[in-house]
Amino acid sequence: MTGVALSALVTIATVAALAPAAIAASSVTIKTAFENTPISINTSDAVGYAFTNAGSAPETVTFTDTLPAGVTLDNPVGTTLTNGSSTGCSVVSSTAAPGASSVTVTITVPNAAGTVCTLSYSVVAATPSNDAALPDTFSAVSASSGTVSETAGSLTVLSSPSLSLTVPSNGQSFALGQVADAAFACTATDPKDSIDSFFGTDDEGNQIESGAPIDTVDPGSHSLEVDCYSAAGGGDVTQSISYTVRSYALRAVRAARRTDIVSFKTTVPAGKLIAKTFYGKKTIGTATVSPAAGGVASVSIKPTAAGKKLLTGLRGRYASLKLQVSFTPLPIGTGDQQITPAGATVLSRTVKLPLAHQAKKKKTAKVRRPAGRR
Repeated sequence: MTGVALSALVTIATVAALAPAAIAASSVTIKTAFENTPISINTSDAVGYAFTNAGSAPETVTFTDTLPAGVTLDNPVGTTLTNGSSTGCSVVSSTAAPGASSVTVTITVPNAAGTVCTLSYSVVAATPSNDAALPDTFSAVSASSGTVSETAGSLTVLSSPSLSLTVPSNGQSFALGQVADAAFACTATDPKDSIDSFFGTDDEGNQIESGAPIDTVDPGSHSLEVDCYSAAGGGDVTQSISYTVRSYALRAVRAARRTDIVSFKTTVPAGKLIAKTFYGKKTIGTATVSPAAGGVASVSIKPTAAGKKLLTGLRGRYASLKLQVSFTPLPIGTGDQQITPAGATVLSRTVKLPLAHQAKKKKTAKVRRPAGRR
């Protein structure tokens, strides 16, 4: 940002150095310029000083500049000096602390035609100026031998835009796949200002417009940040909220003795559900359901032929099976505002399956010995 301010100061200082009245009136001139005006509050800017020396010898100049009301040095201060070399300007001392409302500088300015150097600091405005151009003021100005003339700069500070984020509310909870459109607005509060842009960004990087759906296809905690940018001052206001999306749940989980079928119910939005049962690492059965609309999905997982055979060979009263359900909702929204799930949500449950077919023990044949032998 300071490059723009320094370029402006170069032009100002060059014109000042070539003006006959300035040459006759003083040895050193100091011109102040702010990088941008107007700006919004809490927006970083830069204040710069252009030094020219029309005298016949180098001058060491000291001055204190009090910034406009409500303007302080930024953190970091971001000091920049141009043409600082063995033949250019050199800063002897600089008192410029973050949060300070003034700077005190001692600088040596060589004698030269045109622009000699510029010195700039980063600043920030904390209060609006009510659309007035507020000047900075110089004090304790002196030079080693010649005279100094200074020209103050001015800065207009605009009031910040107004931002309201109404949907979702902070801490709100949504069902998986529930359609909820974001609602937020940004308006300029200063007559000299207008709104450049405003938009929302969620925790997954989705750009959310007001009136477009928020991410409810990924269970868990989410955040939405809305940024509103001022056109005149380049400032912005931000509001952030957090919300949660509930997952789906498995209920009415049953395992039938005679059919070896595992069944369950779950409430889900439109999407694709894949359910599997495992005995150890062996897959017993698979079922796929693709509900076209939200509601209760009833799922039955029949064992495959290989799964049936495996279960038939087991001993005991029960077989401990793992039920694994993977569900992926359909995307919500359209076009640039479509939100696609980051991945499937997987739930697992242990199910006891009553065994209907017990493995029979093999009978051991008895050996009969002939009579009379021992």
